[in-house]
Amino acid sequence: MVTKTTKTKTTDTSAKAPKKRASAHKKAEVNKSEAIATEPSLPSQAQTNTAAPNVLSPDNLFKIWFEGWKKTFVLRGRSSRFELWTFMLFNSLLMIAIQLKCSYILSPRFLRDANNMGFSIDKIENYIIFAEILFYIVLVVPLFPLGSMLIRRMHDLNRLAWHNHLEPVFMGVVVLSMINIAITSLTNTVYAYIAMFLSVCFIAILYGVGFYSLKFLIMTMFYRGDKVKNKYGEPKYTDEEHEEKALNLSCVYFLFIGTIGLLYLALALI
Repeated sequence: MVTKTTKTKTTDTSAKAPKKRASAHKKAEVNKSEAIATEPSLPSQAQTNTAAPNVLSPDNLFKIWFEGWKKTFVLRGRSSRFELWTFMLFNSLLMIAIQLKCSYILSPRFLRDANNMGFSIDKIENYIIFAEILFYIVLVVPLFPLGSMLIRRMHDLNRLAWHNHLEPVFMGVVVLSMINIAITSLTNTVYAYIAMFLSVCFIAILYGVGFYSLKFLIMTMFYRGDKVKNKYGEPKYTDEEHEEKALNLSCVYFLFIGTIGLLYLALALI
């Protein structure tokens, strides 16, 4: 009898053991799910890595402006509208700040202030010469990186800048200069009719060059580039955010230039 009871007890305990293990496993899973539900939701690493930086941050804009200067003599590749407007806006701010300082040095007010501070005549002349040179450098030097960027903008539109637009403009400027020389040399001679004919040609070519120049500027400044790869390379920006910010920068640029123009006009009239 003793042996039989012990066997039945062992069989009962062995049958209950899997049930206890299963219930314990279920409790552990329930506790894990509750702990996950109560934990604060944290952004995943993939989401943090793919978060886009601020397009109009000062670091990003300064980087684009500096890259425009580095690519002064680079005519290959593509440039977007956002790069063009950023470069033009930063250059305009820098140019106006330098030109205002140069205008102050070239004004009679600087002569009075320098005389009151006891500057010598040689020192004042050196200031004036430096201001004149710097004034023209600021006007001419930024045209080189801007010209190369405009050519890259035409590449962004999958167009060849030279054959489509720049060649007629260049040839028109050459012809205009030759006609101007001929007019000035023939005005006071018996060939006055030839001078009149050349002046008519001058006006006609001027309108043609103006048309091509205006078309070139409108396309490079306002047309959107190809979203996919073309024969000039891959696009740098394909998202809508950069395109929207490019249009915002263009509005800011024209508003800024218009305000500065009105201020110059007001100062000239006063």
